[in-house]
Amino acid sequence: MKRFTQALGMSVALVLLAVPVAYAGSKVTFPVVISTASRYAYGAMGTARNSADAIQNIYCRTFADVTAGESVRCFANSSASVYVSCVSYSPVLIRSAQSASDSAYLYFSWDASGVCQSIDVLKGSQLEPKAP
Repeated sequence: MKRFTQALGMSVALVLLAVPVAYAGSKVTFPVVISTASRYAYGAMGTARNSADAIQNIYCRTFADVTAGESVRCFANSSASVYVSCVSYSPVLIRSAQSASDSAYLYFSWDASGVCQSIDVLKGSQLEPKAP
């Protein structure tokens, strides 16, 4: 019985060590970063909006039309005036873009033809909100 109790205590200790540590009130900024060579862009909308320059932006736009159907287009412009965009008609990418809030972090990638390959949306308290 003593060995079982010791083993149980060790198991609980190992589980507690595996739990990630949370840092209350963490805040991060994500300026717009673009890699034309690797074909990706990312940044937080709040950070881009609040930046000192008037150039940065990142966003995705969804569109629906009875003739063309649904689409999503993502755009990014860095502070160095590098501009990229991609388009997709994939329902899963459209839903991902639609889940973004106005202060979300966006990551998107595209292929050589300019077709979006992934759209990642992160919403969280650590992201900078847009200033009014």
